[in-house]
Amino acid sequence: MKILGIDKVLSFSFLYGFISTVLLACDPSESIETVFENQSSQNIKISFVSHTLLKNLSNNTEFLDVGLENEETYQRFTYVTDIGKVFLTFQEFDSIYITNTSNQVLKIFKPDTPGKNIYNVDQYWTVRETGKNHFEYTYTITDEDIGN
Repeated sequence: MKILGIDKVLSFSFLYGFISTVLLACDPSESIETVFENQSSQNIKISFVSHTLLKNLSNNTEFLDVGLENEETYQRFTYVTDIGKVFLTFQEFDSIYITNTSNQVLKIFKPDTPGKNIYNVDQYWTVRETGKNHFEYTYTITDEDIGN
């Protein structure tokens, strides 16, 4: 192959590096922040259960404490990009449940739970772009959501 009038043989490693550089340069570095807002009348704990994603943790569970009328950011999430769009998904989780400070289960969410469901990001989460290519997804928990 001639490049700038000079015969060159392009090796696989050169092509791989060049293609990787081009693909990374096109990446707009999208980022997502997931926020859980507690508008219920009690302190709650949100438990995320995944036998694949959290296999190194006790009971395959990770917890997020959310105080009364407070909000907390959860760092472990999955997002999928499509041309110009970012989609948040919790499909890696087997279940997500909410308990009170006495560890009484108030609500269990599974991917197929009817009604308001954490898994239905497009229906029950608010999304706002807080910076260039940075999106904040917020799920608000109220007394009605947890049966109080």
